[in-house]
Amino acid sequence: MPRYRVIITRDVTESTLVEVEAETPELAEAAAFDTLYASADTEWELDEGSWNRGDSHVTDMDELP
Repeated sequence: MPRYRVIITRDVTESTLVEVEAETPELAEAAAFDTLYASADTEWELDEGSWNRGDSHVTDMDELP
């Protein structure tokens, strides 16, 4: 009987905190993304409960020799 290696993926969310100064919420959002994109060492944290909320789906499969 053939054997397969199956990658099963679950989508999760992560968050990071960025502090900026801005005159409006819209400008704060833009400044936060600018800060994020300029950073080479942003630390992300898995959102609480995120790991078990996403539906699982197959993303790849290979038949093994």
